[in-house]
Amino acid sequence: MGVVSSGLVRGRGGLLQGTSMKQMALNHKKPFNWQAVLIVLGVILILTSGVLWWTNRSGAASVESSPAVETESKSPADDFVELGLKRAQSGDVEGAMEALDIAIASDPGGAAQAYYYRGLIQAQQGELSAALDDFDSGIAANPHLPELFAARGTTYASMGRPASAIDDFSQAIKLDATHAATYVNRGQAYMNMGEPDLAMEDFNTALEMDPELTAAYFNRGVLYLEKSENEKALADFDACIDLAPEAPAPYFNRAVAYMNLNELELAATDLTIYIGMTDDEEGRHQAQALRDSMLDYEGASHLDVDAQE
Repeated sequence: MGVVSSGLVRGRGGLLQGTSMKQMALNHKKPFNWQAVLIVLGVILILTSGVLWWTNRSGAASVESSPAVETESKSPADDFVELGLKRAQSGDVEGAMEALDIAIASDPGGAAQAYYYRGLIQAQQGELSAALDDFDSGIAANPHLPELFAARGTTYASMGRPASAIDDFSQAIKLDATHAATYVNRGQAYMNMGEPDLAMEDFNTALEMDPELTAAYFNRGVLYLEKSENEKALADFDACIDLAPEAPAPYFNRAVAYMNLNELELAATDLTIYIGMTDDEEGRHQAQALRDSMLDYEGASHLDVDAQE
């Protein structure tokens, strides 16, 4: 599959931040109008672009250099960067950090890659300010590496700074326009900025580049729900589930699309699947409340019909 080492979490509107799902207010005396209850991609592993860049730069046992790096002379830091990556791939995060620290100390001006990888580790550990400092230092050392801008962009997004994130994603795309995930990340930042048309354009571009990019289908589906284009949303969440059937969040959002289309039995089935799959206790309770409210509505509707007869 073409993406993504990113998880799916509850929330609305952004790559790295979100609010809890809103409870539905049911009124049985009016036509049933389901409120869009949305879930978007989040940050179990933050830095979707960063992780993809990491994958592209390093194989199982060796480190591959990008064209930008290949044109540079070898730095004293390079051997320690390679050692750090090997340790990280084996699960030795502490050892990886030690090697990257040595790489940076040995040649601060030529340690752009070391700053990048250390920043990724800092970010994954939740040390976002430290990660931002590393990405800043890496860009100062080499402003021509797109992965540094992509990684700093996702860090800005996680810190609630979508405008800065958009600037960095745009610079990453300017330097290398071949990474579909960067368009997804910029699209999510546009969503946070209240720019749905620009977000849709980026998600469409990402899917043209990689038709199996789950993150793009997922977030485009969210936009379609917001635009009340429920059939299109349903198709995108179907694609998510086909590509990543083990991820719970698309089942919840597909349930919302089904509810908007008055397919209540299918919606209840998807909510049940979500409840059984998710590890998020709050999400489970909210999905249960949503499903119970739907069943209460169906019961009240049947009572109204019986009374009229």
